[in-house]
Amino acid sequence: MCRMEVTINTTNVMLVRFTSALSVGVLLFAPALSLAETGANTAATQRAEAMKQRMEERQAKVEARMEERSAKMEERQAAWAEKKEEMQEKRQTAFCERFTTRVENKGDRMEDRAGRVSERMSQRTERRTDRRDSRDVSLDGKRDNQDERRTALYIKLDEQADTDVEKAAVATFKETVDAAVETRRTAVDAAIEAFRSGVDALVDARKTSGSDAYTAFKEAADAAASQAKSDCESGKSVEEVRSAYESAMKSAREKLKEDKSGMEKIGDDIKQLAETRKVAVEKALSDFKTTVESAREKLKAVLKSE
Repeated sequence: MCRMEVTINTTNVMLVRFTSALSVGVLLFAPALSLAETGANTAATQRAEAMKQRMEERQAKVEARMEERSAKMEERQAAWAEKKEEMQEKRQTAFCERFTTRVENKGDRMEDRAGRVSERMSQRTERRTDRRDSRDVSLDGKRDNQDERRTALYIKLDEQADTDVEKAAVATFKETVDAAVETRRTAVDAAIEAFRSGVDALVDARKTSGSDAYTAFKEAADAAASQAKSDCESGKSVEEVRSAYESAMKSAREKLKEDKSGMEKIGDDIKQLAETRKVAVEKALSDFKTTVESAREKLKAVLKSE
């Protein structure tokens, strides 16, 4: 019992000493702890401010790079716009030069084509004239042969005519035949001349219509080319110049096609003229045969009666 009490008392005494020592330690180390906490807060604040400063510097650098990039982009855009404008000008100039050359070449080709057409028409006229001359020569040759045969017949008739009556009948026959020949030839020549004059009138009318149509087309083409050149010089875009020119040329070609389709077709008219000539020539020959046959019957009657 006494030992237990001594142990308890000893423990209490130790607890009291430990408590007292702890209190003294707290009192001794409290200022140090306070200083440590204050130092920690200051370091944290400094780190925060340093971080903030770094972030601000980084942001400033980012903004500076963005401004520099934006400035370079604007510079590139300005340079590209200038280059694009220069390229556009060069393209416009090159187009106008090519276009002018092409239009001039087209005009030359049109002139060449017109020259060839005119030459072909002249050749047709020459061939038509040559054919007519050849036919006239052939007709004159046939008439010369007829005159020779008729002269030979007249000689035979004169030899057969012994009496005055027979001679008078032969003379009447010759006069009648000669008059019939002249009438026939005059009628045939008139029919031929009417046919040729009609053909020439038709050809000339068609030639005039064709020439007028081509002249109108050429004037429209020249106007389109002149307007396109003016548009080029005024700075209109390639697309505008090309579109306007092609539209004008399309209208000119359509008008030329319409004018050509409206020109009279002379084939049927020439056939009608040829038919009229044929009828006139056949009538002249028929009248001649009738007259000569009548004269021959009269002559034969006189020669038999004698």
